[in-house]
Amino acid sequence: CNDEYEFKDYKRSVPLEVQDKNFTHNDVEEGDAIVVFSKKKVLQIAEQYSGFGIKSSIIYGDLPPEVRRKQYDMFINKENKVLITTDAIGMGVNLPIKRIVFLDIQKFDGEEIRPLTSQEVKQVAGRAGRKGIYEVGYVATVRDNQRFIKDKLEEKDRIITEAVLGPSE
Repeated sequence: CNDEYEFKDYKRSVPLEVQDKNFTHNDVEEGDAIVVFSKKKVLQIAEQYSGFGIKSSIIYGDLPPEVRRKQYDMFINKENKVLITTDAIGMGVNLPIKRIVFLDIQKFDGEEIRPLTSQEVKQVAGRAGRKGIYEVGYVATVRDNQRFIKDKLEEKDRIITEAVLGPSE
C-alpha cells in the first residue's frame, strides 16, 4: 500500500539489574511492583499484604479505567507502598517503580500455561527504574528463577516480519 514508516531504536536510560537473592514477602519495599499473572492472585496478594499492614495499589487487565487511574495515583503519591499487578503494567505505563518482582514466570495465554517469552519479560521488567527517580531499575524473583529472567532479558528479540492494522472492536 506504499505507506511510509520509520524505525526507532530506543535504549534504556537507566541500567536494569537482576538481584541474585530470592525475594520473600518480608523483603517488600516502597516502590516495588509485585507481578503475577491472574486477577485472582493480584487480589490474594493484596489481601495478604493488607494483613501485614502494607497498603498496595492493584492493577489487572479488566480493571475499569477510572479505578486504574486512582490506583496509579495512590502509588505515585506514595499513599500505597507497593503495586500488585498483572503484566498489564507493561502496557505503556510510566510509574515510579524501583523494583519489579516476578512471583511467576509462567502464564496462561488462553490455551495453555507456558513460560514467559523474552518480549514479555523485557516489557514488564523494563518498568523498573525511572531516570531522575531511581538511577537503577531492579528485578527480583522467587524460587531461584534468576537465571530464567537473566536469560530472557539477554535473549535476542524475534524479528517481526509482518503486522496488520485494522479497526478495533
